[in-house]
Parts: sequence; C-alpha cells; structure tokens
Amino acid sequence: MAFSEKAGIYLHIPFCRAKCPYCDFFSLPVKTPPQDAYLQALKKELLLRKEEVTGLVFETVYVGGGTPSLFSPDFFREWFAFLDLHLDLKLKEATIEVNPEGVSLGFFKKLRPMFNRVSIGAQSLSEKGLQVLGRRHKVCDILRALEGALEAGFQNVSLDFIFAWPGQGLKDWARELEAILALPVTHLSFYELTIEPGTPFYELQQKGLLEKPPEEEIEEMFLLLWERTRARGFEHYEISNYSRPGHACRHNLLYWKVEPFIGLGPAAASYLRGTRKKNVEGLSAYMQALREERLPLVEEEKLDKEAHFREAVILGLRLIEGVERKELQDRFGFDLVAYYGARLERLVHQGLVFWEGERLKLTPKGLLLANVVARELV
Repeated sequence: MAFSEKAGIYLHIPFCRAKCPYCDFFSLPVKTPPQDAYLQALKKELLLRKEEVTGLVFETVYVGGGTPSLFSPDFFREWFAFLDLHLDLKLKEATIEVNPEGVSLGFFKKLRPMFNRVSIGAQSLSEKGLQVLGRRHKVCDILRALEGALEAGFQNVSLDFIFAWPGQGLKDWARELEAILALPVTHLSFYELTIEPGTPFYELQQKGLLEKPPEEEIEEMFLLLWERTRARGFEHYEISNYSRPGHACRHNLLYWKVEPFIGLGPAAASYLRGTRKKNVEGLSAYMQALREERLPLVEEEKLDKEAHFREAVILGLRLIEGVERKELQDRFGFDLVAYYGARLERLVHQGLVFWEGERLKLTPKGLLLANVVARELV
C-alpha cells in the first residue's frame, strides 16, 4: 500500500502545574519538570526508532501535553537540533501548545525561531467558565498571552475552547462566542465538554453534583457556533476546528487523512507504514524501558487493507469535505457503496450523511452525532 512521503512528529510533554478536573490525558502535576532527563529519554527513543521513519519527509511538528510551556526554550532548541541531525526535516508547520499563565513576550520571542504556530489553551473567555473548568488562569491572562504571541511575530495563532460546561446557558455562550470571534486569531478549536471515567468531574457526576446543559441546548450551542464562525469568515474544516482560509492545522490533517506520524514520549501514539503503536503511559516505565535500550511500547497493531479503509472512512468523515469515493477505491481497493451497502443507505435515510456528487459528507445532524456514525461504519 502506497503512502505519501510526508509525515509528522508529535512530541508529548506530560507535565503540568495541576491536573484539570475534566482531563483524562496522561499528565503529571509537578513543580519542576525533569527537563534534562526527559530530553535524553526522547533522544534515545528516536534513535531506537530511526529505522521506522527511513524515507519519510517530516513536514509538521506538534508539541502537546500536559503543558509544554513549562519547558524552557533551550529544551526545544536542543530538541530541534537533534531532530535535524537524525531526520529529514522540511518543516512547513511547527506548533507548540501553551497555557495562558506563565508565558511572556520574551518567552514567545525565544520560541519563534523554532515554531511558526502556537496553540493557546484558553478553554473559556468567561471568568465563570474558567472557574467551573478548574483553570488556573483568568481572561486577562488569555488576552495577554495572545498579545505576546502576536507581538513576538506569530502569524498563526490558535485558541482552544470548551463549551457545554455545567451552568453554561445559551445566552452565556452567545456572549462568549461574540467575544471570541472578535479576537485576532487564525484558528479556533471548540470541544464539547466530555466527562470521562476516572476524572474528578466523573466522580461528581456520579454523585449527582455535576450536570451538563440539556442535549437540546447543547445542540443549539453547536448550531450557533457553526453559524457565527462562518459569518465571521472562519472555515469549518473539521468537526471541532475552524480556521481562516489557508490556516487549517496541517499536523492534525495527517491524523484525519490517515497519513504517517511518529509520536514520542509516554502515552504517545504513532502510525507508520500501516502499523499503529502506542507508548506506555507511566513516566517511570517509559524511562526504564529506554534505559534498558528497548522501545517503551504497550500496543502494536498491523492494520490490513480493510482495516485501513474503514479507518480512513471514519476519520475522513470528521472533515467537512468528507471522503471521495474514487479516491478511497484507488487507495484501498474497496468501493464505499458496495462495502457498506445497507448500513450506508440507513445513515443517508436517517439524515446523518449525504452525497455531494461522489463525495460522502456528514450532515449538520451528523456532525452532532459523529460518534453514532462512526459506530455504524467501524
């Protein structure tokens, strides 16, 4: 099976000041992250995996967390120098996630030679929302961080938000949305709050102490978001993502288009040459494996053509452009209509997907119920 040569690198920084009550990503609250030891471990992992990435040209880097902005610019400077030494780097996009608190103009200026895109974890532009979500920053910190990034020369700035949090009403959301859309950014991500098992929010929900807005109101919030972003010149290019023309996140598009990427660090996932891999979550187990000169893997799965096809359909439908029938058949050898048959007909009849020429897309209703569609097509 032929893959494009272009690939991406995801670097996981699993450290944060404090764990948010809704977060189920692997992260470790620390006062002082072990930068030097972690850098050496990442270098070792990459060296052990060099054969996996031979022949790939890396066009994107995404540094996520955790809170990558806890690390110094010197850490990233040395990391990029190491990448350049060992990989074929032709970077078109390099993104770093930052939290609004603890960043300054000077910090952004030091990052700018290495990164051309910054993603600020705002989560809410209301003090009430920030308090409910357990964030450590205030609205003024978000605005200060945005100003610093722009002044430092970042022309591609994204903000992340969470909506449908407990106590948020439609009028609250409308006011917040207007304030968000007035900001000078090129990209916005909006995620409906999901309450995951094992989080403090989940425990509160189980005790009846936490309740999200009703489903009907959440649907109205999503439709309002969809309408107002489009009216303000943003392109809705993926279920949760909106960008100014030409500013869609290149790295994340690799995921949705099932292109190759390598994930480094504990809990990081990779997809290379038809094989999915995931690293062990625990930091100690990750570091120990590398000290013993072995890969810190916990999962490895070789996908056959049929599994690739299904995954390309499911992930591709997250994109507003949907999936193209002939393109899928040329790439995987399966015809979309013949393969899914009655299941696909049922989804069309239910108003969840529709055909635009030879391209299959989610309807507005389907965007709200994307998980239902995915379960039907898996």
